[in-house]
Amino acid sequence: MPDFLWSLHYRLFKGIEFPGIHQKLRNISNESQLSTSEWKELRNQNLRNLLIFAANNVPYYQMVFKQTGFDPHRAKLPDEMIRLPILTKSTVRHNTPQLIAQPARKSHMFENATGGSTGRPLRFFQDTNYKTTGAALDAYVRAWWNIKPYDRTALVWGEDREFYDMSLRERFYRWRSRKRSLNAFRMNHETLHEFCRMLNRWRPPYLMGYASALEALAKCAKDNGINTLKFRAIQSTAEVLYPHQRTQIEEAFNTPVYNFYGSRESSNLAAECPEHRNLHLISTWRYVEIIDEKGRSVQEGEPGYIVLTDLSNYAMPFIRYRNEDIARLTHKPCLCGRPSPILKDLLGRSTDIIYTPRGHIIHGEYFTHLFYGRDDIRQFQIRQTALNRLVVRYVPLGDPPVQYMRQVAAKIRSTMGEEVTIDIELCTDIPVPRSGKRCFTISDIDPKDFPISKATKHSSHIP
Repeated sequence: MPDFLWSLHYRLFKGIEFPGIHQKLRNISNESQLSTSEWKELRNQNLRNLLIFAANNVPYYQMVFKQTGFDPHRAKLPDEMIRLPILTKSTVRHNTPQLIAQPARKSHMFENATGGSTGRPLRFFQDTNYKTTGAALDAYVRAWWNIKPYDRTALVWGEDREFYDMSLRERFYRWRSRKRSLNAFRMNHETLHEFCRMLNRWRPPYLMGYASALEALAKCAKDNGINTLKFRAIQSTAEVLYPHQRTQIEEAFNTPVYNFYGSRESSNLAAECPEHRNLHLISTWRYVEIIDEKGRSVQEGEPGYIVLTDLSNYAMPFIRYRNEDIARLTHKPCLCGRPSPILKDLLGRSTDIIYTPRGHIIHGEYFTHLFYGRDDIRQFQIRQTALNRLVVRYVPLGDPPVQYMRQVAAKIRSTMGEEVTIDIELCTDIPVPRSGKRCFTISDIDPKDFPISKATKHSSHIP
């Protein structure tokens, strides 16, 4: 199908799936033409609109505003945001009904959840405006990197099910989205090599995935002498991108790698500009603060915890929500000309690759998925102490879910191999390292010692 037909196809289906996305995209694109002061003014207006809505429709914030004497109509923004308490995961859990806008339109809401890697899993609600804004922001950022929304896209991403287990509807959606993927939860030498060969045939301009999974793909391409792969852009997301990983991926594919930052609570927060690789806040629909351990605002450029307010989700507003990631924020202008602030030294959660005796490599997100939606587990951590031994530590909330943890052990063993010993350890706490970076999967295996080249043959289907 020619590109102009894919463009028409995109506009038609995206307009149905995300009502108003095309106008939203135009509005977001126009933000790049604003001066820094105009950008902040528009962001503050979006912030005030959400605060006024919350004051009129959200019971929790009606109570908070009354207790603090905060008037969203008259407050000096954003300076007076400091008067409002930090929203924590614990606060959300204990006040979920009161945080939902009243009256809520259930047909416009959908449930989402974190995996609980930095604590107990968190459930919350988002609305169609949030989804449309997120899709528009994604298309906007792709344009920074010269990627069209309908361009062919290859992903190295975690899949709970393989492609051949998906329904016809799900497969049609993949085809319509022009996406092909390698399951980062079940990678080995054969699947990585096969994916490289497919990329050589299919020639997608856009590659995205976890930093560590992209690193594994780059290593496979280099080890197998595949030096003809090139893309217009590579997006690294969902975990910290380290300098050595960026270098290895860029050298293998002769393509710039761009860091990207978002979360389930607020997607599409920041992305790197192509000119100077600064990680910009993407839009006026996201308000970000940096605070210290005691909840006080830090000086510009100092490191601290990220506190975010998503200005597009009216179903269950998160105002001054602390997501536990660490970064610095600066308003110094970037030479690229974009007016939005810059995040520096982003230190999110740490993800390690887990190795199996059979030659597979499993991305850490696989284990996060095992704990999605579990409100009876406060914390968990996976540690690989040997190629054939894994320790699963968990902190329950209330009575230990012994039966479920047995199921977890069985699922991990079926993925890693029956010869792997899975030790389940009940804990009262899992301390955070001094770095402040909570590691939810840790491997003590040296990658140099991993026998990936001796991986067993593994039949896989890459569409």
